[in-house]
Order: sequence, then structure tokens, then C-alpha cells
Amino acid sequence: QEANGFLSIRFSGNIAVIRTKPSYAGTLAYHIDNCDFPEIIGTIAGDDTIFVLCKDEAAACELKKRIEKIAGLQ
Repeated sequence: QEANGFLSIRFSGNIAVIRTKPSYAGTLAYHIDNCDFPEIIGTIAGDDTIFVLCKDEAAACELKKRIEKIAGLQ
């Protein structure tokens, strides 16, 4: 399922990689940054990929839910 350019989110430890349609990563990263999620240290966006650094692994499940909500998947 795709919503607002969002394609997928995958985790490795406290790092998340979000894939988007081309040219959507910057906008989605902007929305993520403006939500002030306490579990996120920061984001870096390219054209179709967002790198998200989380405080720790425990926040990954909650972060996934929040990102999917922003992307309109919930």
C-alpha cells in the first residue's frame, strides 16, 4: 500500500530507513521532524529515501506506528 509517497519502513537496531516514491522523501521527513517525536534524534532525506536515527531500539515499534499514521496507512 502506498500513501503520500510512502512505500516502506525497515529497521536495523536504532536506525530506520524509509523508502518513498521519487521526490517525496523531503516532504515526509519535514513532517516527521515537525512532529517532535521524542524517540527520534534526527532525519536525513534524499530523493526517495529517509534515514532516521532513533534514541534506542525500544522505540522502533512505536516509531513504525507513528510513521505509518503520518503516511496515512492507519
